[in-house]
Amino acid sequence: MDSKSKGMEMTTESHVPERNIMIAVVSIAIVTFIGILSETALNIAYALLMNEFGVSAVVIQWLTTGYLLTLSILLPLSPLFVKHFRTKGLFQAAVTIFTFGTLLCAFTLNFEMLFLGRIVQAIGTSISFPLMMNIILEKIPIAKRGKCMGIVGLVTSFAPALGPTFGGFIIEWINWHWIFISMLPILVVSFMMGSSYIPDIHSKDKITVDYLSVLLSTIAFVGIVYGVSISADVGWSSPAVFGYIMMGGLSLAAFAYRQLRLTKPLIQVRVFSNSMFTIGACIVMISMMSVLAAGFVLPLYIQKSLGYSSIAAALAMLPGAAVNGIMSPLTGKFYDTHGPRLLLSTGFLLLSITLLLFSFVSITFVELTIIYTVFMFGASMLAMPAQTNSLNQLSQEYYADGAAIMGTLQQVAGAVGTALASSILTMNSVKYSQGFSNMTTDGIAQSIAFGTQQNFMVFLILSVIGLILALFVRKNTICT
Repeated sequence: MDSKSKGMEMTTESHVPERNIMIAVVSIAIVTFIGILSETALNIAYALLMNEFGVSAVVIQWLTTGYLLTLSILLPLSPLFVKHFRTKGLFQAAVTIFTFGTLLCAFTLNFEMLFLGRIVQAIGTSISFPLMMNIILEKIPIAKRGKCMGIVGLVTSFAPALGPTFGGFIIEWINWHWIFISMLPILVVSFMMGSSYIPDIHSKDKITVDYLSVLLSTIAFVGIVYGVSISADVGWSSPAVFGYIMMGGLSLAAFAYRQLRLTKPLIQVRVFSNSMFTIGACIVMISMMSVLAAGFVLPLYIQKSLGYSSIAAALAMLPGAAVNGIMSPLTGKFYDTHGPRLLLSTGFLLLSITLLLFSFVSITFVELTIIYTVFMFGASMLAMPAQTNSLNQLSQEYYADGAAIMGTLQQVAGAVGTALASSILTMNSVKYSQGFSNMTTDGIAQSIAFGTQQNFMVFLILSVIGLILALFVRKNTICT
């Protein structure tokens, strides 16, 4: 074993049964499950919350964008946490923080308090998500990782399957605060399971924090996401939009350059020299952007354009999300046997076809439900296989860095995708409505439909790019 490997040697509980590892991983995945559940349930409630708090779609989307942006800022720090603190203590801290955020959301008095609660939830998730990935990479053999990631995908994918319907019924029969109140017992169960079964992995490395790297990464992600977010208000041609995005891009370049020069970088960006890791990261980002954009836009379209209730919107999203959850363990097993290329190519082909239909065809409620189900069936073949294949390219010393990078890019892509969807929807709806001297209810519905179609045209282009990238993916090279 070379000196680098020695530096990364972990002290762990010996001979931990695989069953215990799976229980530990699932207990951590529950925190991610709750985060996604609250997000998808809130998507159904956005139309109601816009009226209750008196805010626009551009403002309300920050409940999602702010959550994802906080994750993208904090996830680059996760290798420091994973290498410096014991896993069990990290897990307990993550659940405690997340529970506090959930309490803030449950008993919120205004939009600002609800937004703060979502940010605190994101802080907890930023600790738990890379912790889960690190345990999988450290404890699960490469030959079984696809299956394990599939089981994790089943847990986390069940949230978007349950979330819209759960949120719709809670809103209709109680009130939206119970979306969060009902999550508290699940968090207690997660805490108890994790405290009993999580292996106590701990690094012997001495950790130093490069605060300039932290500052640069924060400016980078905030600049890019905020620049996209304000485009709906000020327009894409605004100097402010260009300035924020440029500031973010330059900070990101400076961050990467600094990591290459540091002896102990915050994030080991050299993993991008592996082409399969880089292609996989791009595929994961495109998938995340497309899925979250659809999850944001379609409930608004169903309620404000088609004129259905929140429960109807929830039921329309349910079959697609359920298919996505059911497929996760199946795609994991398929990946272990056949590799990623067929899954990724098929997934992007289905995404492209459904996005084409969303973009150019005027659809009814039933047609939307069917098309969205096929869309999510395709999406189930993308993120998990691409992420697993990318991380399998890396040697053990880069596991924490690879997991942090992949998690960060997912959240940045989700935040940008949601903000971009909100921007395209708002700008095109306003542009369409300017053709009418007096806006009627039908006119508003038509403007929302027009903005929705323009949204899916943009994400269709991204899906085609993803399909091209999928053709270059090959089965993972096993690294030790």
